[in-house]
Amino acid sequence: TATGDQAIFVRRSVFEALGGFPDLDLCEDLDFSRRLKRTGQVACLHSRVTTSARRWRRDGLARTVLRMWAIRALYLLGVPPSRLKRIYADTR
Repeated sequence: TATGDQAIFVRRSVFEALGGFPDLDLCEDLDFSRRLKRTGQVACLHSRVTTSARRWRRDGLARTVLRMWAIRALYLLGVPPSRLKRIYADTR
């Protein structure tokens, strides 16, 4: 997902057919979403989902969005998730 805070809902049969989430340090949702999109079975629901806002509160809108976009772009350019994890910085 673009900023890592959306929710993915998928039938178990589809999840298993696609091999589930890969064992990555980061971007496992992006990897799964890309495989899911190739199946042509994607729908966008407009219901609300509650996620943690800790990172957004701590770092602010601009910094958080820029960090997430940078991580996504670097991942798509082939940078290993193990390296991207340092940019992400856990916030718990």
